Amino acid sequence: MNSTNPMVSICMAAYNHEGFIAKAIESVMMQETDFPIELVIGEDCSPDSTRAICERYAAKYPDRIRLLPSKTNYGMSKNGIRIMNNCRGKYIAILDGDDFWSDPHKLKMQVEFLENNPDYGLIHTDVDPVDDSGTPIQAESVEYRRKNHKEGYVFFNMLSGFNFINSCTALFRHDLLKTDASSIEKYWFAYDFWYWQRIAMHSKVYYLNKKTACYRMHQGGITNTAQFKKNKLRSYHVLHDVIEQFHMAPPHSLNEVEKRMIFQKIISLLYRKEGSLRMKLSTLKIMPHYFPGFSGVADILLSKIGVRAPLKLASKHSQAS
Repeated sequence: MNSTNPMVSICMAAYNHEGFIAKAIESVMMQETDFPIELVIGEDCSPDSTRAICERYAAKYPDRIRLLPSKTNYGMSKNGIRIMNNCRGKYIAILDGDDFWSDPHKLKMQVEFLENNPDYGLIHTDVDPVDDSGTPIQAESVEYRRKNHKEGYVFFNMLSGFNFINSCTALFRHDLLKTDASSIEKYWFAYDFWYWQRIAMHSKVYYLNKKTACYRMHQGGITNTAQFKKNKLRSYHVLHDVIEQFHMAPPHSLNEVEKRMIFQKIISLLYRKEGSLRMKLSTLKIMPHYFPGFSGVADILLSKIGVRAPLKLASKHSQAS
């Protein structure tokens, strides 16, 4: 790898992907760009032949692939942060070892958009869900994302809990997601939805209505495991971090609807059994900044018991512009 930093770094987490990893790597190598790219593979001590396959490709493309082997298993979140901390590109793309890109111009189109639109921090696209063999399938979750995505200032849309970005399609500005390179332990809870919320705090998001990737849906997939879906402690830490980061540097003056949404999330952090006493106290400290008035509190409480419809976002900051 030469000393010139690439325009794009591709983060690839690889674990037990011996049947898929070659396709994933080749889909990166087929990208047609007029700028340098690097593929950073975090091989997470797989018990199968994933590492051997990655080593063969790293030897074949030493100028474009950097392999990060490991002697122990980091786990999904820590491995993801480890890879991110080793990326040098101005832009970051994510492609797990069981997914693959289908459009050779994906990176070129996305970089061109972000280079010409500095107020946007992330661009994502449509996706084809496929099975183990790579055959297209119907997926209700993908179809729901397709119909209900938002663009523009989407932070408050995301704060409601809906992740409409397929990670294998996204490209984002590296400087919007800087993490502490000295420690991966503190980010044990991190996953793609945390990435998107952090980025959306300070930039707009664009949706390119074009299928550029294939998202493989299979029982061994990380986000299909019951343990991942039901990890309430992870979701608590994500929400706590997002609220604290937002409070430290709010991107604009909040309107009443936005203040009430933040206040609702603070109540949730205080009410839920997850989280330490230190986390509860730090949350309580910022609570007064978002107090919506007694009538606002009453509306929130009534909506919780179903007397009124839940709060709906109606902010110019959350719509495309």
